[in-house]
Amino acid sequence: MLVLVARLEVWGSMDARGAVRFLVNRETTVRGMDGRPFDAVVDNFSRTGFLFSADVALPVGTLIWIGMSGAGAREARVVWRDGPQHGCEFLMPLSQRDLQHAFRSRESMVEDLEARLRRASMLRDGE
Repeated sequence: MLVLVARLEVWGSMDARGAVRFLVNRETTVRGMDGRPFDAVVDNFSRTGFLFSADVALPVGTLIWIGMSGAGAREARVVWRDGPQHGCEFLMPLSQRDLQHAFRSRESMVEDLEARLRRASMLRDGE
């Protein structure tokens, strides 16, 4: 008889809309529709949006591009602003794959892949 044991870790919290928000506190580059880049810190993100802080004051409705290491760049819209904080929604929600890889370093993704391969090898070898 095979018994599987799983452990669920959530690195975030649930927002008012029921989406899991992942806390990341990662630096990234954001571009306005004019293409000019500026530095920002993403505080958290979910499948549908994110919160970033930057020394800019983008009006509500502004379209932007945000770089997400591990998941590429995505188009979003500013839906609210309070001082340096900007709440944004993705124009297209993140896929499950992109949600898993967003804001993760290449080293972290390689470590995860190696761990999965080791586990698969151990299961195959009956360990």
